[in-house]
Amino acid sequence: MSKVFLIGGPGNISRGTLDYLLERDYSVAVYTRNGAAKQGTRPDVAFYEGDRRDVETLRRAFTDFGAEMVIDTVCFEPGEAQALYQILRGRVGHLLFISTVDTYGYPLSRIPFREEDEFRPVRGDYAQKKRTIGLFYLDKWQKEGFPVTIGRPSLSIGPSFCPMVFWDWGFRTVPKIKANLPILVPGDGNGLMHVGWGYDVGRMAGRIIGDAKALGKGYTMSAESCLTRDEYISLFADCLGANPERVYVPPEYIERYPGVAQLGTIYHLYRVNMAFSLENFKRDFPDYQWLPLRRGVEEFIRVGEQKASFQDPSVEIIEDRIIRDWKLRLAGW
Repeated sequence: MSKVFLIGGPGNISRGTLDYLLERDYSVAVYTRNGAAKQGTRPDVAFYEGDRRDVETLRRAFTDFGAEMVIDTVCFEPGEAQALYQILRGRVGHLLFISTVDTYGYPLSRIPFREEDEFRPVRGDYAQKKRTIGLFYLDKWQKEGFPVTIGRPSLSIGPSFCPMVFWDWGFRTVPKIKANLPILVPGDGNGLMHVGWGYDVGRMAGRIIGDAKALGKGYTMSAESCLTRDEYISLFADCLGANPERVYVPPEYIERYPGVAQLGTIYHLYRVNMAFSLENFKRDFPDYQWLPLRRGVEEFIRVGEQKASFQDPSVEIIEDRIIRDWKLRLAGW
């Protein structure tokens, strides 16, 4: 029985990985904080408790489990990657490092973007560190055959968040869609987005790990295809039985609107096109079957309603102010 050791989780992505691997009779362990408390939630998984920055505890857990393969979902610092490399070197058959599509840089150099296309300068410290870590591992692959694969998830919907223009993770926008209140749509609605369901992205990780074809490669991990911003709103509206007014606002106006810079936005959801080719993954793993993105949307809505996480739709948010002021501008006020 092959043994896979996950660092981090179970979370938005890794819960899908666990299910995929367990269904195929892998033995799985998770190294995570609060491992003892999580053990009761997944009796079919071995949990080891510890902070990934605690190198000796991580080393002991890896050795105790006897892992043959590792998936690292929570590596954010180059030093963490260097420490893990020292633990795994010569002792593991495959490492899947979970990075991000943000390492490709925006605007993307090609639409849809392929893994072999030109990478552009990244935005922000998070993406820069992920790129640095990926380059470190690929250098080890090229120089000494260290068995690594780089997985690059796109933005992903999970049970406790979904990507929207602002960092409210959908808890303010979705109830407004349900209430048929006006909804801000960047641009003309035809801009491209590539959002996945985190659970399905995790299943992709489960398919990659342990396959020799993946060694030394990088794969975008997301839904099978992109969709427009209008289609994204329609997906939520259809699941909610709603039909809200769409108010189309230029990205430049959103970016300059007072308070936007302080609140923070997900730049690539309203400012640039996001579309990725998954042809390399499809070629190497032709047996993989994607799950519908709609299931991720339905899960987010269901869990949000069960936990009463959604905000009162009558509470004004910045999107409401942008919509009101943009309409006044169009009216010549």
